[in-house]
Amino acid sequence: MDLSQLLSPERISCQCKVQSKKRALQTLAEVLSQSLLAPEQDPELEEPTADSNGSIGSLASKLLKSRVKSDESDHKGTLSEMGILDAFISRERLGSTCLDHGFALPHSRIGLIDKPIAALITLEEGIDFGANDKQAVDLVVGLLVPEECNDGHLQILAMLAKRFSEPGFREKLRSYSDPVELHTYLTQLPPVQ
Repeated sequence: MDLSQLLSPERISCQCKVQSKKRALQTLAEVLSQSLLAPEQDPELEEPTADSNGSIGSLASKLLKSRVKSDESDHKGTLSEMGILDAFISRERLGSTCLDHGFALPHSRIGLIDKPIAALITLEEGIDFGANDKQAVDLVVGLLVPEECNDGHLQILAMLAKRFSEPGFREKLRSYSDPVELHTYLTQLPPVQ
């Protein structure tokens, strides 16, 4: 799984005006929770048509796939922004997820999702994220993986670390101000070897 598969344009925010590590984590949690609240788009459902009885017909039998497991969700059936933020903060308490060169990778395993997802924010100005190299962070990827995704989690972290170790890649991300254009760029990259 590559970065473009973990992201969608809706989960990318460019040139954010964030002043602190906590606010960066809040922004990631907000972006991810909004994404989880939005239903999957089924092209067949975009324009409902009535059957001969004037009812929606087959649409009633077509349910959108939920990205959140309902048996472990909050009262609305979704993972809340606060739940995601708490997961990121808990992980940060174990040690900074900053990987140097202006890049941080807050991540958590959560039992409320059924596939890995990520959000990317680029910051207008770098922030202190507790980096070993003392460099301010201006690229932040928030990663959520299913709780049972042990090996997959490690593989995704390794892929992201390798991808963000490329100076040219980091500089290119910093140049974008449009999430759609940034996502398009990511889809055109060869997979990490």
